[in-house]
Amino acid sequence: MLDNNLPSWRQDLKSSRKKEGKSPSNRWIQLATVSEENEPRLRTVVFRGWHKDSSMIIFTDRRSEKIGHLMSNPNAEILWFFLKTKTQYRFKGKIRELSDNKNHWDSLSEQSKSTWFWESPGEKKKPKVQSAIEILSNLPKPENFVVLNFEIDSVDLLKLEKPIHKRYLWEKIKKWEKVEINP
Repeated sequence: MLDNNLPSWRQDLKSSRKKEGKSPSNRWIQLATVSEENEPRLRTVVFRGWHKDSSMIIFTDRRSEKIGHLMSNPNAEILWFFLKTKTQYRFKGKIRELSDNKNHWDSLSEQSKSTWFWESPGEKKKPKVQSAIEILSNLPKPENFVVLNFEIDSVDLLKLEKPIHKRYLWEKIKKWEKVEINP
């Protein structure tokens, strides 16, 4: 049953995710940003859920390069591909930090919390640092734990079907009306 309060693309996405099952692609998304030098940067991040009807949640380390990219240019794009359904979703929007992130920190397992106390991302690994994660309990939320709120402005869905692919576009400015477009 379609929830009338949600954009219709959320129902399509929910269906794709359900068919994907426990595959990693059910949570792994590709996030594109633009560097301070105006160069594209792409990385895989984990989808952590929804904030309101059309905003995705992503966790990141404040010390990572994407934070600088987003501070100079909050425009971003997310690509989410589902192999089993052969569907590709492209989300365009802006990313901002969600200041109230304590509940997100509390939702993490102790093992996940431990990873936020590693050395800074992208730095040369120190030889003395163990490769195994030391799992501690009751860890306080570190300053480098950031929750990003990706506010979606448009969704482009490509269904790789035979004999002809299908493609749909939703835009927030057009009240999420579903429009079929040429693939």
